[in-house]
Amino acid sequence: MHVTNFTRLRDQELAKSTRPFMAKGKSVIRCTDCQMAEYACICSWRPTVTSGIDFALLVHRKELFKPTNTGRLIADVFADTPVFLWSRLDAPPGLQDLLQDPARECYIVFPASESDAIERKVVQSLPASARGSRKVTLILLDGSWKQCSRMIALSRWLDGVPCLKLPDAFVKSYLMRDSGRDDRFSTAEAAISCLLLAGESSPAQTLQHYFNVFNLHYLATRGCYIPEPGESHRALALPHS
Repeated sequence: MHVTNFTRLRDQELAKSTRPFMAKGKSVIRCTDCQMAEYACICSWRPTVTSGIDFALLVHRKELFKPTNTGRLIADVFADTPVFLWSRLDAPPGLQDLLQDPARECYIVFPASESDAIERKVVQSLPASARGSRKVTLILLDGSWKQCSRMIALSRWLDGVPCLKLPDAFVKSYLMRDSGRDDRFSTAEAAISCLLLAGESSPAQTLQHYFNVFNLHYLATRGCYIPEPGESHRALALPHS
């Protein structure tokens, strides 16, 4: 079994649950790791790379159990990515340490409109990781758009953290949960866009290929057919660094 900080948190929360999470397609026999149907498993295509920027996932509890979740792809590709369960009242202890680390430059990744970011510093670019004096650390809110809006609006402990607003149509390829707005991204799309903004094109490309494979295999899971390997499968079969 492949263990990441995401799957570790998911298993901890599952152990606390008094009833099972019943997602769409609950009758499908799924891989316990990637949550795809067993005949559409993506585990053999899972890459691992490094980047000059760090990510941290702040996850809404309901998102932990959804097969459509894409935040877990980031935890797959960047093995050291910390994953925290969102709480309205207090910052998770580990995340609070990151926010207070003087060697880090932390941002919340969110498509801030005027109403989303009142009294919050908003930036639309990042320093190249090689030139930055502090480690760029990007906090990705992982949930539905309604959940993420509530997370940033209700968490007073996040008020002092600047917001990174991504370009409105930088990456738009998620096939499962279309938000209906060009400035709204899945969590994986947001990470790809952040990497490109920071000049990290190689890890961005690797995550994009993995995301493409995820999309194709999820469609196959939903449609009950075996997916046919394509360009992204071939790219992930090559060695990565």
